[in-house]
Amino acid sequence: MYRIKAYKAYAAILVAFFAQMSLVTFFDFGSLRPNVMIIITVFFALFTDEKFGWRAGAVSGLLLDIFSIRLFGLNTLFFALCGYIVGKYSNKFYRDSPVTHFIITFAASFFILSPYFFFINLRNPTGMPHLGFFNASVFAASLLNSFLGILICAFLLRIFKLDECNL
Repeated sequence: MYRIKAYKAYAAILVAFFAQMSLVTFFDFGSLRPNVMIIITVFFALFTDEKFGWRAGAVSGLLLDIFSIRLFGLNTLFFALCGYIVGKYSNKFYRDSPVTHFIITFAASFFILSPYFFFINLRNPTGMPHLGFFNASVFAASLLNSFLGILICAFLLRIFKLDECNL
């Protein structure tokens, strides 16, 4: 387990949140936008433990819930759960590998976005809701988050000076 100071991690979460709210619109691909908060939650859960992963996920989800108008609490719940699960099994992975970041970010994005789109589509007034689990946009958004996650995680590894040799 790595020692990351909590105030540095929360500062990084705030920077990621502001990037999510302002800069992400430049990376739009059609109707898809990357979710930087998922990437930052996975990063801190992967390089710490389940307790801090849960807290990082809860803070990330709460920030998104406070500044969104849809389904308050859903982001907090799924981000915290995702942070806990990734943090619990983080010592089973080779954390420096970009492939690891890609796979875990994809799985976390799919886990968080699927129920979110499912609950959003339940309120669809046009008839039968689409199942979020089989929605192509969930898969595409998860892929987009995974590719962007490789870059962001590599950047954060350098910022926090983390590698497998410095445990």
